[in-house]
Amino acid sequence: MIISLIIAGLIFCGASVFCFYKANYCACTQAGQCDNPVNHYWLGAMLNALVSLALCCIALHVELGTLIWLTLMGSCFLGAFISAKQSKKRQCSKTNSANALLTSETN
Repeated sequence: MIISLIIAGLIFCGASVFCFYKANYCACTQAGQCDNPVNHYWLGAMLNALVSLALCCIALHVELGTLIWLTLMGSCFLGAFISAKQSKKRQCSKTNSANALLTSETN
């Protein structure tokens, strides 16, 4: 029972981090165009985080539940951050190789 509650908390942590990064991406790339989705993503991030916290606190009581929730959220954010860095690095290397082809052309 405890393990299933913690796994459900992890799933909600992942959904919260996904909504958080989606809201930030939408706010940074399409600032005036997607105010409504940004609000929905922020709301989704907060609600998923609260549900995750509640599940962890139910599983392990308040003190340990909060600590495990902080660990889960930190792990999810770290994984998303590392994934974004790797994706950006791959995107930059593809852009540099495409630019190299363009600069080696004769005028």
